[in-house]
Amino acid sequence: MFGMTQPAMPEPPWRTAPRRRSVPRPQLSREIVVDAALAVLAAEGGPALTMRRVADRIGVSASALYGYVASKEELVQLVFDRIGEELAVPETSGGWQEMLKEFGRNMLAVLRKYPGVAALTFGRMAVSPSMLAVGERILAVLRAAGIPDQVAAYFGDLGGLYVGGIAYELDAAPPGDQAAQAAQFADWMRSLPPDRFPNTVALADKLVAGTAEDRFEWGLDVIIRGLASYLDQPPDTSARWPAD
Repeated sequence: MFGMTQPAMPEPPWRTAPRRRSVPRPQLSREIVVDAALAVLAAEGGPALTMRRVADRIGVSASALYGYVASKEELVQLVFDRIGEELAVPETSGGWQEMLKEFGRNMLAVLRKYPGVAALTFGRMAVSPSMLAVGERILAVLRAAGIPDQVAAYFGDLGGLYVGGIAYELDAAPPGDQAAQAAQFADWMRSLPPDRFPNTVALADKLVAGTAEDRFEWGLDVIIRGLASYLDQPPDTSARWPAD
């Protein structure tokens, strides 16, 4: 109702209260620590993210960071929260399937903007206020389209793995002319013994066809087509679907 305040959001389980015991340092805040973490990730990649490297980037001791961030895991979640603020969920005017594809493109663009972040997404749950808001929008769209609840609930994990995997691969791609490398592989595959590799030889050009963007778009289409199939075919319990 107009004039009523919204109830406060509960804090995510990973977030701690700052525990500074002295006067705050003017060069430190949670925002500055996250900025430094993103700089480390961009310069050195996910494996390089440590509290010490972040502290070095700021010019303070590692122990000074713990008054603002309790652990590396909390820092990673704070990075996810920052990234989530830039994730735009498109409108559904073009239909829910196109909206999900456009969201996948937006997510890839944000991960590519911050090299190294994609590597941190594997094996972790991105449970932050900004990510939660994005997830709520996606769930609402899927349920409104008629996607079964358990399928909608699992989709975020599958979609995140796909987009994160593509972003990680692009981050890790070696320098060089990718088209020239693909052509070399195609030449090699065409030279294979056709009696042993008849299908590889026949499809040599197709196996290396397309750009990274082409393959990403194809993968999006495969996932969304599969998702749409649940509108007509309910989840199969033999595929380990939990009961609703």
